[in-house]
Amino acid sequence: MSEFMSDPQPAAVGGSAAPVGSPNVPLGRVAAPPEHESTSGVFYFWVDRARTVERTQIVTTRCVVGGREVTFVAIVLEVFRRSRQKDVHEEAARFDGRTGERPPFDSEGVTYAEAAILRTDPVAHTPPTEESPVFLATPDEAGRGYGLDRMGDRLDVGLLRNGGTDFAGRAAVDLDFLLGKNGGHLNVNGIAGLGTKSTLLLIVNWLLLERARLWKEKFPSDPRRLQVVPVIFNVKNFDLFFIDRRNTEFLKNESGHRSDWRAMGIDDPRPFENVRYFAPQAKGLSTPVLTGGRGSGIKPYSWALADIIEHGLFPFLFSDDDIYDPNFGGLVGDVEEWLTYEPSSGGRKLKTTDKTPQTFEALLDWFKERKNDKDLFDAHTGTRGKFFRRLKYIVKHGEGVLRLRDPKGNPLVVPGSGQDGPMVIDLNGIGGDPSLQRFVVAAVLHQIVEYQTAKQVPNLKYLVTIDELNRFAPKGSADPITQQIETVAAEGRSQGIILLGAQQQASLVSTRVIENAAVRAVGRSGSLELGQDVWKFLGKSARDAAGQLQPDEKLLYQPSFREPMLAKLPFPPFALSETDAAPAPADPTGAPRSPRAETDSL
Repeated sequence: MSEFMSDPQPAAVGGSAAPVGSPNVPLGRVAAPPEHESTSGVFYFWVDRARTVERTQIVTTRCVVGGREVTFVAIVLEVFRRSRQKDVHEEAARFDGRTGERPPFDSEGVTYAEAAILRTDPVAHTPPTEESPVFLATPDEAGRGYGLDRMGDRLDVGLLRNGGTDFAGRAAVDLDFLLGKNGGHLNVNGIAGLGTKSTLLLIVNWLLLERARLWKEKFPSDPRRLQVVPVIFNVKNFDLFFIDRRNTEFLKNESGHRSDWRAMGIDDPRPFENVRYFAPQAKGLSTPVLTGGRGSGIKPYSWALADIIEHGLFPFLFSDDDIYDPNFGGLVGDVEEWLTYEPSSGGRKLKTTDKTPQTFEALLDWFKERKNDKDLFDAHTGTRGKFFRRLKYIVKHGEGVLRLRDPKGNPLVVPGSGQDGPMVIDLNGIGGDPSLQRFVVAAVLHQIVEYQTAKQVPNLKYLVTIDELNRFAPKGSADPITQQIETVAAEGRSQGIILLGAQQQASLVSTRVIENAAVRAVGRSGSLELGQDVWKFLGKSARDAAGQLQPDEKLLYQPSFREPMLAKLPFPPFALSETDAAPAPADPTGAPRSPRAETDSL
């Protein structure tokens, strides 16, 4: 006989089933038979035969423990069904082994569920007692289960799933964990396409920009108001070069998508505004590379030798582990020191004396002529040869972004104060050279770190969005660029530098980068990846769920959550690629209209 064979309570009088999701009618009662004992973290309950319970539903129960009433809020990890039969043979015997037979009595099985405790009020490290009634949580109770009432500053990012199709209010993260007070950074994992990593990263950027805008409108002179500088790196095609356009897929079901945004408290979802686009400068030209359907409004970026020295970027040109060879690294430092002078006014400049090369081409020629000079920089011939080959490779392959013959380039300059729109920096147009793409990321991060170290604006947050983190901070690497990203992950939050990162496989990214993300989000991920050590913080139920998530679903986790929160993301109103970008409308004068004006006309 099963330990769950006590008959459930009968259905409501008259045989009518209680409506699914009715919070004032018990779903069932707590049970604690052998092998299914309740603990301070998990309990089981059998389900009323007239009710339905689903995985991910949030439930509550109350009982008296030690003379005081304790309220438990829990999430259903799994739902089970068990018959009265001992084995499959008895199941078949009821039908005499023939599917056409009809037994005289219906099977009296039982449905029961396993639930993980999210919160107790008051705090009690104890399980609920058996036979306590279990109810479906209200949105307020569900929010309390995840501590939304305790969040000093919350950011609503979606709707809180409560079973397969219902919701229990809003899904939110604590900005104290995201923006640096008690932690920092967001990391998103998910397979290509179904993982929809960029969607969440961009929604978070959009929401924080909107929050900063509203705060500025209400309290323009408040020195503590939130200011943000979103810096978004485009790594795939030119997909993010259309985020200021409306999403045609959004328009196909606009009323439904707007309803989700309204449920989050956003009445006017719209594309990004005041976006500044930057693309690599074309080789031999002063214009950017071709960027698909976006042919105007794009600024080129590049660095000449003088820019590299002035911004302290010379070591980042050698972004592999060879720079940590003492001989090679020493030579890089010697060359940089030889090229640099520090004026009394501060900063760094490229020397203009002693016939110092003024361009990359001149530096290569100078080094080529002297690479066999035994006294040159007191370095071994083989080390000098390696240095010359590496420098030549990066400069020749990066010609355009690195100006071979020009004395000055167009370096990326990150704003020093809050912005009302993001800057989108393309890496895809650089081509297939990952070392140069990594250099660009390093150059931007280095500039932000130097600026924030020298002079911090109160509550100014740099939101640095990078997809494919495994390319820029691979696990096991110790090159300067990986170390820089690790430093930002470990220490950047105290300087107002917030990393919004993503990847398909967190197990391939530097452990320091992943572990320092206080807020984690998991989209649809592969089973092999979910079996890696980096996912040990997720229980089996959460890992199973992560392998089955829909594109608009994310598991959210932060240190205050005892279990991940299953959130449905709102559909983005901004385009995520050229193919789903609506044409930019024009006003009667022929000038393009802003997304806000476009929305106001609807």
